[in-house]
Amino acid sequence: MDWDEVREAGSAIGFITYVGTRSADGEPHVAPASPGFGDEGVVWFATRASSKKARNLRVDPRIAFHWPVATGSGPGELVARGAATIHEGEEARHALWEASVVPFDLSNFFGSPDNPDLVFVETKLDRARLMGPDFVPRVWERST
Repeated sequence: MDWDEVREAGSAIGFITYVGTRSADGEPHVAPASPGFGDEGVVWFATRASSKKARNLRVDPRIAFHWPVATGSGPGELVARGAATIHEGEEARHALWEASVVPFDLSNFFGSPDNPDLVFVETKLDRARLMGPDFVPRVWERST
């Protein structure tokens, strides 16, 4: 499976995915996110700096995504994992806001890029797996 197929599957499955992180004491946390697909192996999402997602990622950058089966006609279920980097600060907020790295109008949730609670999370995926309707897994892995 190539990166374009991962991007197409994730976009076709739905606007919302679930993000799994873990806290400093190892407690798992799952929360929704609306990711955007970037260059090969890169997934972006925006969140609040004060969110549990962001707090957990500051402690442990490992992250997992789950795009559940959306409809009977969709490409299946997509899961992915990687390491996240939080981009914050005024310059980063403005640059990533203008770059439209996520597939929705950020102003509906954050007002403007001047919101100090807005952060962008860049995830460099190691692996993604699509389980299609035929129950045959297709895998993308970062080349080393």
